[in-house]
Amino acid sequence: MSVLDKRYKHMVFLDDLFMEAAETERKLPPAIRKQKMSSWVEYVRTWESYGWHDAEPRLPQATPQQITRFEQAMDLLNDNNMEVDDKRLIWAVAHSAAFRDRGPHWTAVGRKLRVDPRTVRRRYIDALIRLYYKL
Repeated sequence: MSVLDKRYKHMVFLDDLFMEAAETERKLPPAIRKQKMSSWVEYVRTWESYGWHDAEPRLPQATPQQITRFEQAMDLLNDNNMEVDDKRLIWAVAHSAAFRDRGPHWTAVGRKLRVDPRTVRRRYIDALIRLYYKL
């Protein structure tokens, strides 16, 4: 489900690309591997951890096609002389919508970027429009 409505249907592919890229980034392995006890199974490290906690499901690994689209999204953000604020806004909105059925959490993005939450969506659409025309 895209954030954009019918008026911006020519930019929906950019919105979908960034939303999928944020989900793919969360599926990738961490940049720094745990060196100590890396072959051990993850377990709860509290005083009450005796094995009766439910196992938490993990995210599936990213497919090669998802990684390719992730790299395309990163190239779009880095190659097109975009303003730093636009890059941060697009990436923050994409991450706030990752694995969330209701879409981006506009209020949280507004707090994070120190922008009024009522204007975050409009600025996001404006940033996508500027990126679309630079392509």
